[in-house]
Amino acid sequence: MMYISKSRFINWTRCPMYFPMELKHNPTGKDDIDAERERREEILRELAESMTESAMESPESPEENDEKFDSAASPELEALLPYYNQVEDEALKVAKKYFHGTFIANSQNVNDQKLFEYELNGNTYRCYVDIYNENEHEINIIEVKATTTSKYIYKEVSKNGKKNKKGLYFSDAHGGNPYSLFIKDGNIWRFNEIASKVNDYASKKFKEKKESLLKRYSKEGKYPHDLAFQRFVIEHALRQSGDKRPVNYYLAVLNSEYVYDGAVDENGQRVYNNVDGQEIITFLELNETTKAYQETILKEIAILESYISTPHDVNDKVDVGKHCAWGENTQCLFWSHCFQTLRDVPDTNSANKYLDSNKSFLNWGIEGKYQLINKGYYKLDDVPMGWLVKEKHQIQRDCYDNNKEYVDKEKMRYWFNRLEYPIYHFDFETFGCPLPRFNGESPYTKSPFEFSLHIEREPGVCDKEKDNFIFLNKEFFDDEREALAKGIIDHFEFNEDGTLKGTMLAQNTSFEIGRLKELAKLFPDYSTKLLDICEKSADLLHLLNNNKEMYKHMKNADIFNYYHKDLSGGYSIKRTLPALVPSLTYKGMDVGNGVQAYIAYINYDSAQPTFNTLRTKAERREALKRYCQQDTWAMVEILRAVRRKIEME
Repeated sequence: MMYISKSRFINWTRCPMYFPMELKHNPTGKDDIDAERERREEILRELAESMTESAMESPESPEENDEKFDSAASPELEALLPYYNQVEDEALKVAKKYFHGTFIANSQNVNDQKLFEYELNGNTYRCYVDIYNENEHEINIIEVKATTTSKYIYKEVSKNGKKNKKGLYFSDAHGGNPYSLFIKDGNIWRFNEIASKVNDYASKKFKEKKESLLKRYSKEGKYPHDLAFQRFVIEHALRQSGDKRPVNYYLAVLNSEYVYDGAVDENGQRVYNNVDGQEIITFLELNETTKAYQETILKEIAILESYISTPHDVNDKVDVGKHCAWGENTQCLFWSHCFQTLRDVPDTNSANKYLDSNKSFLNWGIEGKYQLINKGYYKLDDVPMGWLVKEKHQIQRDCYDNNKEYVDKEKMRYWFNRLEYPIYHFDFETFGCPLPRFNGESPYTKSPFEFSLHIEREPGVCDKEKDNFIFLNKEFFDDEREALAKGIIDHFEFNEDGTLKGTMLAQNTSFEIGRLKELAKLFPDYSTKLLDICEKSADLLHLLNNNKEMYKHMKNADIFNYYHKDLSGGYSIKRTLPALVPSLTYKGMDVGNGVQAYIAYINYDSAQPTFNTLRTKAERREALKRYCQQDTWAMVEILRAVRRKIEME
């Protein structure tokens, strides 16, 4: 008999190779399930994924994001586990307001949660329930996830009479929107049963949105799929026991509209009260979705049973695909093995990485990076030139093939001529906690805890140490945002009328502007100057990549200004620095990217080493200062390099 948990079901149905590979690496694991270990691994993956998604879904995010978790199971990430447990605890508190009867839940020990088992074809399928609620009339199954409502419920926004396309999937039904999948009922979003019957157009839109929930590997469908497996086990187990009560299925997620009011109890612990009608947790009813998923679950069970009953050679070649989740925090554990059976895919200038940041790369029948890999197109030079129909892609290929640079001096000079000195090279480090820590924050609010500032008073005149100022929070749990805001005001220079002298410069300036505006709202005494910094800003991305509006009057307005093969299709600091300033590197730094920065921050007072090198709080603080300083110094050096290339220095 094989025990098949939710985690095993999700992993073993990925592809034929997952089960034999796991059996090879853990030969005793087929008959034993460590529920607590599985829960911990699932939570860490989910947290890593949710925190990455919260950054990528923001309109302030750059086109590509090179800063992802090296491993969702990293020991440093475990510092977030208490916050996840808090999410489950808060979900239980809110659930007791909206559901009646008895509850079984335990955020600390999965073995104390409600367990369901169902035997089928000699295998035992089993699942634990985060929050189990029952009364004499019904049973409610509540699965808690650390994601937010923004993944599922979007408010449609009209601009110039046109609907915001980003609001197509799940929209607020307050206004009677016939395309909405859900209707808000207090703190519960219930399935809109009449939406598909309004008219043919509404029915079509409704169907499209419903189908997005039924795609296992989509960002909207993965959690409903998870819950659908639980439904399969639960309803069969209840049927065997003779329990005929109806069962409802909910996702409990963080409410992205919730704004924490700073309330604490007598022990100083944060209290997430209902604020202006908003709860910290929102429930999404998925009865219809999990029911519609059952046919898929049955097919996957048949596939799983064929996988575990049929011997497979671990060296067999299999196609890669969405199930591999390459580069994501749900990436298959055995991805590297599959690549070895193909051949090594390069870290730079791989065809699939290029696709990640250039969705229009191909105008032909093969879709996506995985199909390219399966057909043998790994490197950029594997791709036939005839497929590159856009000028910018031809330029990139030319740079790659001939090891040369593309430089649009005219557009770059135009960018420089718009600057006013001094230039304030500016960068924030932020942490988006699942549960808001401070007054005015929402779930995953990008709360700044550090900034670095390099002041370049004249073109090329800036000293790495003398012209640098760094602010870093002293403590993790203390609200130091006002001191941080004051530190900004004190080190930027202003005219007598309060306007900024010079220009604030950042990589993806919209992110820094977003944080500055949030600080301005929180601290009115500093708002005028903070907002003026926002008004007098420039973006390093617009110097190197493009800004169609800025260059609309110029030739090649829709093409980047600079390209080098080392960029691999992207323009993050981590990519531009090796191309323009190869002598300056992040390699060997104890903290070398933004993810590592906030992991070091949340591990401030940990007794365990961080990244095996940082053993004390003082060492973590010093590493954070060096990293943030490196970010702004990199901008100084990039400007110097570009000036030389366009003969302005």
